Amino acid sequence: MLLFHMNQYSKTNLTRSGARWFGLILLGLTSATAATEPIDPVRFQRATLTVANLDDSIAYYRDLLGFTVSSRSAYDTPALRQIFNLPAGAVPELVLLDAGEQQPRSLALVGAAGIQIDRDENRRGAPALLFNTAQMDAIHAAMKAAGREILLPPTPLNDFSGKPFGREAAYLDPDGVRVILFEGINHHD
Repeated sequence: MLLFHMNQYSKTNLTRSGARWFGLILLGLTSATAATEPIDPVRFQRATLTVANLDDSIAYYRDLLGFTVSSRSAYDTPALRQIFNLPAGAVPELVLLDAGEQQPRSLALVGAAGIQIDRDENRRGAPALLFNTAQMDAIHAAMKAAGREILLPPTPLNDFSGKPFGREAAYLDPDGVRVILFEGINHHD
């Protein structure tokens, strides 16, 4: 199973932060004054990818990287349409994927008929997803067997002082998003 760092955003933090900013607005403080207030760090909730072929992307993340499908349903809101620039008339589906019990709903896929994805543009400009794994060789073999694009086979990685640190490998998902796997030094011989 793959893991990546995620902390759930608690209602307590949301309420406290929201109340503080609401109070600043009510007091009429300027944005310069508000900017001097310490900001609680944001907490990672999930990565959401717009995909051209939902079934192919589900198979990639489920079958090759070990995610499980938490839910799949039609989900249409004005915010979703605006954020993901969905085509008029398209009925979007949202798929939530779990990266193990400790990381529920950590990856989401949004798909709809008519979505066009430029794989080359994604490869050049889209953020990369980085996952930790203890199964680098098995995942690499599965990627190879499935004919998926391999950018970098498992390769030794050194820390800034030059000491062995682990291995990493990189692949492209069906829409050209870079998927990087990291395996710490203690996970292989």
